[in-house]
Amino acid sequence: MMTRELEAVPLSPALGAAIYGLDLTRPLEEEDRVFLRKAWAEHLVLVIHNDAPLPAEVHMDFCRIFGEIGARARPTQARHEPEGAPQNVMYVSNKRENGRIIGSIPDGEMEFHIDQSYMEVPAKAGCLHGLELPAEGGDTIFGNLCLAYEALPDDLRRAIEGRRAVTSYGHGGYGIQTRNANDHSTATRRASHPIVCTHPDNGRRLLYVNRLMTERIEGLPDDESEDLLFRLFAHQEQAEFLYVHKWRRYDLLLWDNRACIHARTDFDPAQTRHLRRFSIRGHALT
Repeated sequence: MMTRELEAVPLSPALGAAIYGLDLTRPLEEEDRVFLRKAWAEHLVLVIHNDAPLPAEVHMDFCRIFGEIGARARPTQARHEPEGAPQNVMYVSNKRENGRIIGSIPDGEMEFHIDQSYMEVPAKAGCLHGLELPAEGGDTIFGNLCLAYEALPDDLRRAIEGRRAVTSYGHGGYGIQTRNANDHSTATRRASHPIVCTHPDNGRRLLYVNRLMTERIEGLPDDESEDLLFRLFAHQEQAEFLYVHKWRRYDLLLWDNRACIHARTDFDPAQTRHLRRFSIRGHALT
């Protein structure tokens, strides 16, 4: 039972809220779960500051408030799990055990992306728990795709209405990459999604493309597709749509993977950055 009233404090004008009054080590009442779902629907990103690491089961129980935990979606992973790790866990980590990196995406900066957007049914949400963090850098930047769509200039809105874009797992790799619009290899996972989708929970329209993985717009010549995509990326990455999360150790962070892009800033690879992640199962986008 909660001992005090919950509070959601906005973290930026664009998106994000910190939740106060929540003790995840104790059972939650249904009214608390309802509060969290409403706060998440409004703010898209929720942050809970914790004083100690959360066990994996507590992390998973929190995720289940918002849906069913999904399986890892990476096609291949040259990695191994820490002993006793849940089957569907993913570690975003440069930590090594017995000389091997135990996680994925270990080092470096990452462009804006949407997790699993290369799949026909991407994840509904992602949830990270910061276990070990560098002294500086490794921030996560989130962008509000609903606000981005609503602020689109009329010419861009007309240009994308009714169009679809192809997103590929192998298109951008894991870090800052040079785009290659002519690489249409079928050797990697890819999926086609509407560029403008409707959020199933709040009915808002959103701009569903991302710089790292969206490779082309269907039905357009390569040069026109490339130009239009770059304009869309530049628009959705404007500061007015963003929230920069500077991690505190033991933060738990949940984001709406349907309505947010996210990116990572660089950090010293000699320092440890180790986060546990679960995803929440999603649905086809329309």
